[in-house]
Amino acid sequence: MRSAIINLSFEKFEKMTPTFDPIQYKITTKANWNTVASDYHYNWADQKIGPFKSTTELVKMADIKSDDKVLDVACGTGVVSKEISQFLGPNGRLVGIDLSRNALNIARKSIAFQNCTFIEMDAENIGFNFKFDKVTCQYGLMFFPDSQKVLKSIGKILNPKGMLVVAVHGLAEEVPYFSTIMNPILEHIPDIRPIGTPTVHRFGNPKELESEVAKAGFVDVTVALHGFVYKPGTFEEYWEDYMHSTANSIRVKIESHGKDVMEKIKKDAKKNASKYEEKGKLAFPWTVLIASGFNH
Repeated sequence: MRSAIINLSFEKFEKMTPTFDPIQYKITTKANWNTVASDYHYNWADQKIGPFKSTTELVKMADIKSDDKVLDVACGTGVVSKEISQFLGPNGRLVGIDLSRNALNIARKSIAFQNCTFIEMDAENIGFNFKFDKVTCQYGLMFFPDSQKVLKSIGKILNPKGMLVVAVHGLAEEVPYFSTIMNPILEHIPDIRPIGTPTVHRFGNPKELESEVAKAGFVDVTVALHGFVYKPGTFEEYWEDYMHSTANSIRVKIESHGKDVMEKIKKDAKKNASKYEEKGKLAFPWTVLIASGFNH
């Protein structure tokens, strides 16, 4: 009887929870990044703070040569592209692609390298009639609905022995900046996102990341772990920043549940954050995984 009740409850929950729609997800993602691109760039990415210290590590692993032809997938506001451009000579070439037009506009303005092009393009529908020597992707792979399609498309436009380097965030317990607030949101609003929606921790397990890249046909795949620290200030500063940027795409839905639910989420988040607090300021550890592999 108890099993039947549980199954019934689960069926009811499934009916309540919307089905993941990859097309709508991309539309929402694009709109969200067009909204937060400026804050994301000037407050986070361009400052090379916390997880964005990984940019240097990613580019170092890519071992950029002066005449390399490089594609930066989900390039965003161009922080990786900018770092790569410093190693390229007149015979080198850099192409960055992203869904967000506003992010691409920031990238264009921030990079002085002449042989550089930024294109509004869906990573799941990469279309080029020439090949690259290196492909980079920082904090994008986990968000692609069909990550295998992206990786296999990359393989097709890489030269033989061409190199792929991707960076992703670690698991929830290794990146408490996200989970400190997101766990209470999921507890109080379990249907906040459709089942199957890509999450920030999707490839946070090194073995899963290695397997995903190898499954797409890349060889000699390695995964390196890097530990960083992000200091968002006080809890209130962290809360405001998170709700304004990281949770921007779901904030309206959260607020629609009323002040009581919001206060419960904030109370639980503050309790979660207390373990990372010292003298009124927070310091979150942050694990980043960087995988590399070669085209077969």
